[in-house]
Amino acid sequence: MTETPINARFPQGRTAFLLIHGIGEQNPYETVDYFAQNLLKYFEEQKLPTDLEHHIARRKFSNGSGWTESYVRLTPTDNQQEGLIDVHEYYWAPDTENKITVPEILQWAEQTLDGTIEFYNRPQNKDLLDELLENQNRKGFFRFRLRSLTIFLRIFNFIYPVLRLGLLLVLLFAGPFLKGRYLQSAWKLSKTLITPPLINFVGDVAIYTKTDPKSPYQKIRQQVISECLTLLQEILQDQQANYDQVIIAGHSLGSCIAYDTLNLLCIESSLSPDLGKSMGIDKLKGLITFGSPLDKIAFFFRNVAQEQQYIRRRIIEQLNSFRVKPELIRKIPYLSKTPVVCQLEQIFWVNYYHLLDPISGNLDYYDNLKNEEMTSQTTWGTGGHLSYWTDMKFYESIANHFLYVSRQQQN
Repeated sequence: MTETPINARFPQGRTAFLLIHGIGEQNPYETVDYFAQNLLKYFEEQKLPTDLEHHIARRKFSNGSGWTESYVRLTPTDNQQEGLIDVHEYYWAPDTENKITVPEILQWAEQTLDGTIEFYNRPQNKDLLDELLENQNRKGFFRFRLRSLTIFLRIFNFIYPVLRLGLLLVLLFAGPFLKGRYLQSAWKLSKTLITPPLINFVGDVAIYTKTDPKSPYQKIRQQVISECLTLLQEILQDQQANYDQVIIAGHSLGSCIAYDTLNLLCIESSLSPDLGKSMGIDKLKGLITFGSPLDKIAFFFRNVAQEQQYIRRRIIEQLNSFRVKPELIRKIPYLSKTPVVCQLEQIFWVNYYHLLDPISGNLDYYDNLKNEEMTSQTTWGTGGHLSYWTDMKFYESIANHFLYVSRQQQN
């Protein structure tokens, strides 16, 4: 199945993956299950018998209270080989579930589409647009995925009230004759039945991009990032596990949480006397984003500050500066020196995307990363967005980029 030579040994060293799940109705340990199962399958295909164990560890929330984390550990069955891979998870699904309306989702898509069009229409970005259009896989109907997603949301927003009202009437009439979940509120159930999964997926993204301090969603976003950073620091400083490398991996909106967590870590390390070395940031070696809307969210952020608000704009840019391409930062005679001294140059970043995934994409807003297109057979929409989890080529690429390659080769 694999085109690369079979690796003769289990990966050496002590590696930790911190997984951040994406949008949708997620349950605890689902990402651990998907990732660990398929990583185990990859090693078995490489003729490397692997053991899998459940471990627990004491952790702390950002407020100082304690909790117990469950994670899994992969080790070689052959006692003559060394090495371990721990798979951790940051679970945040309850914070955003069912908290935004369809019109708000459409408004987000329209604004993000406008920002995307404005970005690619700039003369300095013509080469990026030409490169995207030259891709032979983009010749189909869904070549402009964000535009297609926006059209879909427009149509759904128009017919949504009619469909929901019609279904409500049916449920109210049939309710006395039905059992199970049909005993719940007909109005609530009508929303569940009529809303496609893609709407809920995009809704989580829309919530996360609300940066207005007056918005209740902003508090949700800050809490999610803060708790993720706390867990990451606990893993980095885990003396018992004593990892050689920690790799943070985010799917979908989880990739944005991963990015913002690293961005916040840059800020925190800039405030530390030793620039974060006591935090263990030197152990952070990798960032994996897949099914990521990071570019779309970046376009959204760039519209936050008005053109004449150059001080506010520069503050926002410097607080969200991790791996942003220098040429995308507007030159002004003031505020040229940033207080955020990022110390994460050692991180190797790979972004995976699929052309049938309308949420993901080639990341052009950021610097010093590798974009890798996945080509597994799938369907447009939800199928494309979830295809990474079961694609063996995805795990093969991760192994080759992060488990069987030296830091010198990455850099």
